[in-house]
Amino acid sequence: MNDHLIQTAIDFAAPAPGAWELETSHHGLRPLSPFLRDTYVASFEAGTAELAKRWGLPLVGVRARLVHGCMYVRPQGVGEGDKPAPTPPKFVMKLVARLHPEMRRRNRSAAQAWAQKLWRTEVDHWFDVERSEVIARNLALQAVDLATLDNHELDLHIADTLSHFGEQLRFNMSEHGGDMMPTGDLLAHCAHWGIDATIAMTLLDGSSPATIETATMLAPLAQALEALAVQPTSVEEMRAMGSEVRDAIDAWHSMHAWRLVTGDDVDSATMAEMPVVQFAALLVSTRPSTTHAHAAATSNVRAQVPAADRPLFDELVGEARYGHRQRDDVRGIRCNWPAGLIRRGLLEAGRRLVAAGALHEVSHVFELTPQEMNACLRGGRGPIADESGRRADFRNEIERLSPPRMLGDPEAPPMLDALPTAMARATEAMMMNLQFDATVRQTRPLHGVGIGDATYRGRALVVNNDADAFDRIEAGDVLVAVCTGPSINAILPLAGALVVEEGGPVCHAAIVAREFGIPALVGTLNATTAIPDGAEVEVDPVAGVVRVLDTR
Repeated sequence: MNDHLIQTAIDFAAPAPGAWELETSHHGLRPLSPFLRDTYVASFEAGTAELAKRWGLPLVGVRARLVHGCMYVRPQGVGEGDKPAPTPPKFVMKLVARLHPEMRRRNRSAAQAWAQKLWRTEVDHWFDVERSEVIARNLALQAVDLATLDNHELDLHIADTLSHFGEQLRFNMSEHGGDMMPTGDLLAHCAHWGIDATIAMTLLDGSSPATIETATMLAPLAQALEALAVQPTSVEEMRAMGSEVRDAIDAWHSMHAWRLVTGDDVDSATMAEMPVVQFAALLVSTRPSTTHAHAAATSNVRAQVPAADRPLFDELVGEARYGHRQRDDVRGIRCNWPAGLIRRGLLEAGRRLVAAGALHEVSHVFELTPQEMNACLRGGRGPIADESGRRADFRNEIERLSPPRMLGDPEAPPMLDALPTAMARATEAMMMNLQFDATVRQTRPLHGVGIGDATYRGRALVVNNDADAFDRIEAGDVLVAVCTGPSINAILPLAGALVVEEGGPVCHAAIVAREFGIPALVGTLNATTAIPDGAEVEVDPVAGVVRVLDTR
């Protein structure tokens, strides 16, 4: 274990030359658990390198480095060494982009990707082939009865799930272009037409099937509940309503129970661990999804496009909607579910290590590296219980202090007009995704990017990576969190509004808020610390502000 995990002086410094940005879209401000770190970084870098090559980007990939367990990222250009060089004059960049052998190959790849609509190939392959294969693998790992395994077998099983997670994370990053590129291309063109990204993203309403998967799977339960005068009070009462209802609930449970809900790391809880939330999710997710006036919204935006460009606009919207179908679906199945299965195995290991006196708390198992857990389970020498506790305290302290968003010296963005046409288009599309998925830096507390046009008042439920908070959610609450992920989709219909600290118009929270017709603010400065839990708040997406009305 690195010394920085247990040091008491917390000093953030850039891990290497250049500008490094804190990756918050998947983890918020919490450092990665030691168990997941090496696998996560390696898979992230490998996946982004494959994506950049396939789409003809002028990047080797995106480098990832840990600072006190927090992941900072920096794009690395083709031909760039470890130390960034000053940006050369435009004419030099033009020559390099057209004469450098790798850049020439990249531009050919970019031209081919646009001509062949590569995103369609990736999306089709996911839904036609890969999706069922990954689900089958997840279910096979989930079916293992951990209680019957001895320590050696449990260690092998956890290693197997970790390997599976790493492979799926790499594919998730590598094939992210299927949704990112057509979406970014639409956003880039809309920007040239003077259309704001928040407005442009409404063109994709209703194109994300993962957000309504629960309602689709539970249609038999919805029909049965409509006929009841008295609502059931438990999952078992629901399952007793008939074989069709029972089968629907069990099928949903097998697909969703072991997905992470409160975060993307293995120290975040799963639905299986929260019976109250399972019941609430089943009850509320049978409601039909919001009906979007997609045609009318598209027509209104289309009117802002120059008449000569409207056929192009129509094509871009259609392609973006085609690609957008996979965004949340892939992440939930490739990442949240495999990570939840790792957690399932680690919780079993943690219980055994506590019983053996190797840990003080079950949750401290997440503070072990895979090698250390291997040593502990097999009776070898591992970190003492006190040290694991110190590591947990240190990660909590890092999150509480809010690590800096940027480290190192600022760098100039790529000069798009110096790149060949196809490569420039791909680069701009990617930049638009990264720009609008990232948090817009606000200078005023409780201000953010508004999603929707209706103001909402309700009780604030503030969630700080605490699974117990989800047990308290009630219909109509304003869910306040650092960030959200696909696994929370099952309980989002309970919320009257959503406020998150991280993200922009294309982040997960913004997408699901649009899908469910829930008013939301994303990138809301200090939301989880400035809003008291239980306070009455008003979410005003038009003004881009959440107001605390009553702190009772």
